[in-house]
Amino acid sequence: MEEPNIQTSNNQYSLKSPFVITIPLLKISSGDSNRDSHIQEILGYPDSPNILVKIESVNVIKEKTYTIKGKLTIHGNTKEFTTDASVSPEDSNLINVDGSFIVKFSEYELENPSLLFMKAKDEIRIKYLFQIKLK
Repeated sequence: MEEPNIQTSNNQYSLKSPFVITIPLLKISSGDSNRDSHIQEILGYPDSPNILVKIESVNVIKEKTYTIKGKLTIHGNTKEFTTDASVSPEDSNLINVDGSFIVKFSEYELENPSLLFMKAKDEIRIKYLFQIKLK
């Protein structure tokens, strides 16, 4: 992950420049290794080994809640996304960011996962939790 340039003022955070988060597909885990290998294949592994998340803007909605806008690249297809996130300090140099958003397989030209003869829904909720180290 690139070093994000995040400034703090009055217990609020602001993004000074875009940054990219790289998510290796082999690190995606649902707790079921068979399901994980199937979803990794659907998402493009090994041809596209990473998902890229470009964070372009972060705006405060209310205390500790922010709207994040950016671009999500899966298997070479890039789409804009917006998500609301809860942001809380872990300590003076570390913040936790967590939230979720919906991704549609069809928007990224991906096949829907299936189990036997049943196809999954076209959309899945992506939950995220990550930490950012402040400069």
